[in-house]
Amino acid sequence: MAKDVKNSGKHKFNDLCAGLTGLPDFKNSIRLFHHHSQVSPFPHLVGFTGLPSYEVYAEKLALVSADHGYLLRIIHDNLNDVLEAHLLHAEEQKYQYAFLVLDEPRREFLTDAHGRVKLGKMEAESSAISVSVCPPSAGFRLSPEGTIDPVYVEENLRGSQIQAELFFSRPQATLKVKPLHLPPGTEIKRMVLVIGDEEEILIAVPQKGLAMFELPDSAGSLRIYLYE
Repeated sequence: MAKDVKNSGKHKFNDLCAGLTGLPDFKNSIRLFHHHSQVSPFPHLVGFTGLPSYEVYAEKLALVSADHGYLLRIIHDNLNDVLEAHLLHAEEQKYQYAFLVLDEPRREFLTDAHGRVKLGKMEAESSAISVSVCPPSAGFRLSPEGTIDPVYVEENLRGSQIQAELFFSRPQATLKVKPLHLPPGTEIKRMVLVIGDEEEILIAVPQKGLAMFELPDSAGSLRIYLYE
């Protein structure tokens, strides 16, 4: 069964995935490490263009991947007393709709198309905080006409496709998605369905290689992302 994430505005995401605690780890995950340089007092200068100034936001932590390809900035919203995160990478498919996994206790969050996600209230001062990133391994676009086109596919999944079937039943239509032509031993741990311009986001844990999504009444363009 898919888990539903609804947002009240284009760029407003709530924290999510708490119900997925304890499930198998992502194979395609990248560990992030604390960046020990001084945090910026001006978080709007890097990755926060158009957002309020440093009087509203203050950077708490910065983490990077071993190759310095990823930068994760954890920001405190002083007005609402909550934390936000912004994932940065030179390639947009690496930060868009990527899972952030926080350990002890395990929590999963999904970034939006801009690499941002709300973390809510949590302790961000501890040097023991552990974070990893799992970007999607493949993305596909489903047109209203029923065609399926790859948006991008990582090298290890070249040749892979998806099969999508739509079933109309009350009260909601159901979309069944199955990956095809996966390399031997590949396991898809999550599937994410993005409806329209982030009107809704559905997260599913595949069962026996299948994922089921209950669609809203008016579902336009659809994008499906696969995670190993």
